[in-house]
Amino acid sequence: MIKKIIWTLLISTLINTSFVSAYTEIDCSTDIAFESYSCNQCFDWETKTKWDYIWLLIDDWINPTDTDKILYKEEQRMPEMFNLNPDYVAWSQTPSAEWFWQYSDDFDALYSEEDLGYILEAWKRVTWLESKMGYAYKLDNNAAETNANIGLLVYPITTRVIESNWTPSIIDQEHIECVLFKSAWASEIETPEKPEKLPETGPTEYILLLIIAMILWFGVLRLSSRS
Repeated sequence: MIKKIIWTLLISTLINTSFVSAYTEIDCSTDIAFESYSCNQCFDWETKTKWDYIWLLIDDWINPTDTDKILYKEEQRMPEMFNLNPDYVAWSQTPSAEWFWQYSDDFDALYSEEDLGYILEAWKRVTWLESKMGYAYKLDNNAAETNANIGLLVYPITTRVIESNWTPSIIDQEHIECVLFKSAWASEIETPEKPEKLPETGPTEYILLLIIAMILWFGVLRLSSRS
């Protein structure tokens, strides 16, 4: 019986949840919204309907150079969802905005006591940031016209080059990734019934549900911070 409930919840969650399978990297010159937020790397996550959830978000830090780089947590700004159509659209964070993002264990392992920062060697990559299990952005309302811009998820990351004398550069480098969301067709917006709520991370069956979802969709929103 419990197994049947879990699979029922899983199917419902997958239907009403947005995953990375829909996003595509695009040229930042294709939309003025990217310029407005100084985006360096841009993605399109297609159209979204009312009550859609966007969760299991992951960001990669990539060092595509032959020089080591260092990152300080105190210099970082956490990713943020910006409402591009506030007159017709409402976004929220579920369960809340507090502690939405967390650093990965792989990233924490890069910490250098001597340098008081996180060092990524040349040509390496690491998943450095991820949304917490059960946390999501939710599209509470969407009355915008078809294909109108409704949201921009902005991922900033600030790093410094380690100079030849083994000291961090005094000049920081900020790389900003942006994911654009657009409004779905009117027929999709007129949803007759509110779908199931995103499961909370308390009961055992919900935890198992989220683990199954992670296995099925491993590698979800893995953006590449090339800084």
